[in-house]
Amino acid sequence: MSGSEGAGLAVPPKTTHEWTLWMVAASCALHPLEEYFTGWQEWALGTLGVMMPTARFVFFNTALFVAALFAARSGWRRPALSLVIPAATLVNALFFHILPTIVQHRVSPGVYTATLLYLPFSSWAFLGAWRDGVPRRALAAGFMAGTLLMLAVFLGARWASGLGRVE
Repeated sequence: MSGSEGAGLAVPPKTTHEWTLWMVAASCALHPLEEYFTGWQEWALGTLGVMMPTARFVFFNTALFVAALFAARSGWRRPALSLVIPAATLVNALFFHILPTIVQHRVSPGVYTATLLYLPFSSWAFLGAWRDGVPRRALAAGFMAGTLLMLAVFLGARWASGLGRVE
């Protein structure tokens, strides 16, 4: 052992808040389970006008989970990209679960994981990125891209829901 190692002069590894991205990814695996088992598909048709057959529901949620894993893996090396999923899940929690629960005065399917997982971990991802020195431009780009992604998914699902209807 050299003298500098014995004196405690080794540089400790820098800690980051990138772990929150992995928690968002885990949340992306758990949230659809709550939605599925609490009747989100039927609720979405009646409330949001979105018809989501089970195969499509599973496909899109699997794609979200895989994207969240890749985003978490990239971490702050590509922060604008890695923050897209936390932004989308934050928008999902607020506008497609919490707000409808408040407005309808009844629990929307998925509101528990949206509130207990999406809301805190997605928020912490942005706060952690900021604390870790991620540039504001990357924070804003990730937030805008995630918001637009969630809007596109919602509008695409509404559009696809209307394809098979005869009025």
